[in-house]
Amino acid sequence: MRHYLGLSEYHFRQKKQNLPQFYEPGRLINGHLLLAGMSGTGKSWQSMRWMESAAQAGLELDVFDVHDELDGIAGATACRYSQATGYGFNPLELDTDPHTGGVNRQVDYLLNLLKSVTRQLGSKQEACLRHLLQDTYAMSGIWPDNANSWQRDRINETQRRQMVEARQWSQLRQFYPTLDDLMSFGRRKLQVLVIGGDNKSVSALDQLQKAFRRLSGLQGRFARGGSDDEREKLQKQIEGAKTQCVGQYTEFVENMQSGRELDDVLKYDSVDVLTSAMQRLELLNAAGIFRANPPPFGDSKVRVHQLKSLTAEQQVMFVKLRLQAIFDRCKRAGATRSGTELRQVVFLDEGHKYFSKEPDDIINVIAKEARKFGLGLWCASQSPTEFPEAFLTNVGATALLGIHSRYWPDAQRMLRCSEDTLHYTKPKEVITVKFQREGQADPPWQNIIVPNPGNPAGVAAAGFR
Repeated sequence: MRHYLGLSEYHFRQKKQNLPQFYEPGRLINGHLLLAGMSGTGKSWQSMRWMESAAQAGLELDVFDVHDELDGIAGATACRYSQATGYGFNPLELDTDPHTGGVNRQVDYLLNLLKSVTRQLGSKQEACLRHLLQDTYAMSGIWPDNANSWQRDRINETQRRQMVEARQWSQLRQFYPTLDDLMSFGRRKLQVLVIGGDNKSVSALDQLQKAFRRLSGLQGRFARGGSDDEREKLQKQIEGAKTQCVGQYTEFVENMQSGRELDDVLKYDSVDVLTSAMQRLELLNAAGIFRANPPPFGDSKVRVHQLKSLTAEQQVMFVKLRLQAIFDRCKRAGATRSGTELRQVVFLDEGHKYFSKEPDDIINVIAKEARKFGLGLWCASQSPTEFPEAFLTNVGATALLGIHSRYWPDAQRMLRCSEDTLHYTKPKEVITVKFQREGQADPPWQNIIVPNPGNPAGVAAAGFR
């Protein structure tokens, strides 16, 4: 990839020379990019130019667009995500690599993602959701300790509905379970807890527990009994309660079907906790982005994910789940020959909102490890100083389009640039870039005149496009 940026301002003004400047990620330490500029500095226009160059170079491109305004890239296919469109991705699909994937890894990832955007997820709810996820996989014959069971086909909602209506249960096991399967399983467990449902053994166990509590109460009263008459009366009641317990236990054993009934009671022993866990799943389902209806991208190499209709929390969850899948796919393709060339680019509009300081956050992992797999992380933002050091210290190119003076002190410290550098950056006229190349501990910032028909220098820069 070779993207034309504009003309060197130093050579244009001081030496009267037109020296074109290019962004060439293969010559940098990695293909990551930070594009920073406040509103009105041409951030969207520059972003589009950069992505047009990536598309023309034949790179795969996933654009996560929070304002629904980046779908004009030549050859791009856009998809809007909302409850109305019904498009989404199945969060229960697995990475089948025996070393990096599997049931436990996906369960952990989903729970950590939920915790990062849901402050009220307590330890009991987390444990309950973990059991629901693991048991839903088990219902499809997918087991944590058997990597051979992890490979399944994808299914959409129409296929699933038709198979459920036709009661094709064995055929359904050929596919990954969906969020609908998870919620259906959870509702059945909740039904059993509340009214017993059709699980006779669980109902019998519930009656056994009640009978045993009554027996324990009678024995306590017997120990405190005062008169012989009272103790004799209690003794008869105790014998009756013991007989009832034996009968209930017999009924429980005779109605056992799976052999896992007691485990189920231990895992799902609280209506309140299970109800709370189901409410979290309802929130995921309401977003519409975790439905098993893949977007209609087809074979398009440039995919624009339009996220404007989603809440901020939904945007974060969706993007991180997609980044995990993209990174897994790039890893399976193996390392690139040079270790720096780009195969695929992820573009994050308002990129700072997706970052965290957790080292195992997928975006921080991509910032540190994706270079050798040909994956570039491009972020556009009005707030360059809100990115963590894990990204700022692992980015091959930084471009400043003009940032608000309020951010200058932090920018000077975090980006290692001078006040003069920021002062001479002029929105839509002169951008300032820093290219991190091998062998350069602290490369200089460069001022570049960008193409712009509105001023003479910009016209000169446009002539080299």
